[in-house]
Formats: sequence, C-alpha cells, structure tokens
Amino acid sequence: MKYQETKHFEFGCGLAAITARMFIVFTLLAAAFPLWAADSDSDASAPSAYAKWIKPWAARPTTSPVLNGAELKVMVTVVEGETSSSTATNMTPLERLYQGYHIKVSTAEVATNGDYRSYFVSNTDALTTPVRRLSTKDFQQLEQLIAQLPEDNAQLPPPGKRIIVQVLEDDEWHVHVYDGTKAPSGVKSILTLLANPFDH
Repeated sequence: MKYQETKHFEFGCGLAAITARMFIVFTLLAAAFPLWAADSDSDASAPSAYAKWIKPWAARPTTSPVLNGAELKVMVTVVEGETSSSTATNMTPLERLYQGYHIKVSTAEVATNGDYRSYFVSNTDALTTPVRRLSTKDFQQLEQLIAQLPEDNAQLPPPGKRIIVQVLEDDEWHVHVYDGTKAPSGVKSILTLLANPFDH
C-alpha cells in the first residue's frame, strides 16, 4: 500500500512520537513472527498454520493513541517479503535473518470517528503520515466494503504479498487474509479508498 500523496512524513514529538514508534515496531514483529515460526508448520493451508499466523494480528490494540485514543474500526495491512514455510525450514539462521531484513509492512488504520493515518515499516525505514479524516461519503463507502468482505476460508494465501483486513466487532478483531497478487475486487476498492486524499 503506497501513499504517494503524502510527501513529508513525521512522527511529531513527545508521547505521540514514542507511541507511533511502538506501534510500528509491534507491526514489524507481527509480520516477522509467522516467518520465524513457520518451520513448525509444513502445510500453509492447514488450519493450525492459519491460526498461528493471524494470532499476532488478532492481539493488536483496539484503540490508537496516535488517533487520540479513538477506538479503531478497521486496519488494513500489506505484508511483503515473506517466504514459504518449506523454504524457511531449510534456511540457515543467517539466511533467515537476511529474509526477515526484507520484510516490508504498510498499514492504514481508521477509527470509528473517521480519523485515519497510515504507516510503513521495514528493517531500514519507518514512516507515518499525519492524521487525517475520511469524508462522510468515503467513510460510508468503507463501511459498505467492510460489510461485503469475502471469506478467506481460514487458509493462508501464498507468501510474498499478503493483505490483512482487520475489522473490530464487539471489541474483538476479526482477521481476513488475502492473496495480494489476486485480491478480491472489494479488497482492492478498500486499498484504493484508503490511498485517496481526504476531506474532499
């Protein structure tokens, strides 16, 4: 997920800056965990592999200090650079470290009040956009797209590029994982919507 409309990124200062960095570190760890834990699952389509992979995402905070403590509605994340469990199993520790070095994570989080921000993290960079607000029209469209999300059938798509859509319901994250190379049209629409300029 790229946000070319934002040319300057900043963390701010004080508590907000520390919180932003903590969120980004957590995201990178959440993305990297399945790679390092994958050697215990030989079949990525197995329910146990799926449950293990989504566990860190389901445990993410339901509010965002960066968005003034607002309750979140949805988080959309693109994870790139992972490898298959069979490949990871045969890697040396140095090769795994090298592979983890190339994991990239892009996330957009939207609060129930429409406030929004996105951030990107890799081993060499960590960037975040200023907080914005979705227009009423875009927020309503987002709600409709979320309501129509297709099932992922509790199966992990191939590694390389995965899209994670988390929807908060009853104070609990409902996680959906899609193949980023052939994402459903509704998921593509969400990505497009969250990449658009706001307050228009």
